[in-house]
Amino acid sequence: MPSTHSTVVASLSLLLFTTACQQTSDDKQQQELAYLKQEVGQLKQQMAIMSSQVKEMHTIVMKGQKLRYRNLPTQENPDEGGKLPSLGLASANVAIIEFSDFQCPYCKRYMDNTFTKLKSDYIDTGKVKYIARDFPLGFHPKAKGAAIAANCGQKQDAYWPMRDALFKNMRQLGNKLYRDTATQLSLDMTKFTACLEDQAIMSKIKQDINYGASVGVRGTPSFLIGKLENNQLLKPKLLIGAQSYDVFKAAIDALEAPTKTN
Repeated sequence: MPSTHSTVVASLSLLLFTTACQQTSDDKQQQELAYLKQEVGQLKQQMAIMSSQVKEMHTIVMKGQKLRYRNLPTQENPDEGGKLPSLGLASANVAIIEFSDFQCPYCKRYMDNTFTKLKSDYIDTGKVKYIARDFPLGFHPKAKGAAIAANCGQKQDAYWPMRDALFKNMRQLGNKLYRDTATQLSLDMTKFTACLEDQAIMSKIKQDINYGASVGVRGTPSFLIGKLENNQLLKPKLLIGAQSYDVFKAAIDALEAPTKTN
């Protein structure tokens, strides 16, 4: 029978061997671990933001009231004279301004579950003009870089395919993905590479963040929804979170409904 000392030595040797193996594999798992930590941070913030909504929705259900949104004053020049990425017709009756973060799992959920149908039913049919603004959150270290890459795509009329690629490859965000995607989209790589360091693009993203904060955006995704008239977003409502298609449909249909007169 082996001695206790021999057993301990063998166990320690096995432990050291196992630890060494783990150290080599840990390097491959660091990116995944960092991503999971970011998701936890995002979840905590979203829970804080939505806790008040949960309380309000409970009150609404108990009192039989309709879902309410935060009402905002009329917003002038919502697409900044066509400078912001947008889809749909200028003649649309309704506009949606989206505030998003390329490293936000809730934004990706919205893209996967809601945006595609919203686009086919309302944007592509000319009923809604859809405007995208950036709101990279501070605890997402790659979100701002991804926003810069998307806006550099915008400089070459490729914002939307670049955006799709970034959301689909969220876990690979970084310069390699940005350059590979730009190459696949046949962009001018000299211009694209220079754009990634363009202070004007960084300033634009900062303006998006400041504007979002001024209208009450605290997390992503968030949306302003309102009637579009004479390049004004009339008394829009602020909607927070990866809401379902039905929530957007109800809000849009209500804005498109004829105004009742006495």
